[in-house]
Amino acid sequence: MIKLMQFRESDFDTLISWIDRKELLVQIAGNVFSYPLTIDQLERYLNDKKSFSFNIVDVPENKVIGHAEIYLSDEVSCKLDKILIGDKTNRGKGLCQQVISELLEYSFVKLGVKKVELNVYDWNIAGIRCYEKAGFIENKDKRFSMQVDGNEWMAINMTIDMSTWIDQKN
Repeated sequence: MIKLMQFRESDFDTLISWIDRKELLVQIAGNVFSYPLTIDQLERYLNDKKSFSFNIVDVPENKVIGHAEIYLSDEVSCKLDKILIGDKTNRGKGLCQQVISELLEYSFVKLGVKKVELNVYDWNIAGIRCYEKAGFIENKDKRFSMQVDGNEWMAINMTIDMSTWIDQKN
């Protein structure tokens, strides 16, 4: 079981330690940060009033195992971003569904948005499946590509609205 807890300055070193290569940083953050991730970048990130950043905490172990962000796009929509299970011993354990569930609950209930979106690279099949299980659908009109070390990465935009989320919960 996981829970979300506020990300703070005291967590910077942990997040930085998980980002051990440029490709991983691009995978979770697109071009928002530059590699290597630094304290200065994280200070600006933490001070953005539209950003709600979280530690992902393993409840039984009371251990920070990951990071996630909700970015408030406007009064009715937000974007899930920077989702990472940083502790490699916790990857592949099916935690994605729990993380997305907690992020959606926060988005729809606490922030009161009507729509949530995210971007995922088309080669991230496990991520896409996780988001589909949570009720996200692909927005075929919103795709973009990015050059990463000479390779083209295609990003897919996925969305879920509040009524779909409520139906998924029942």
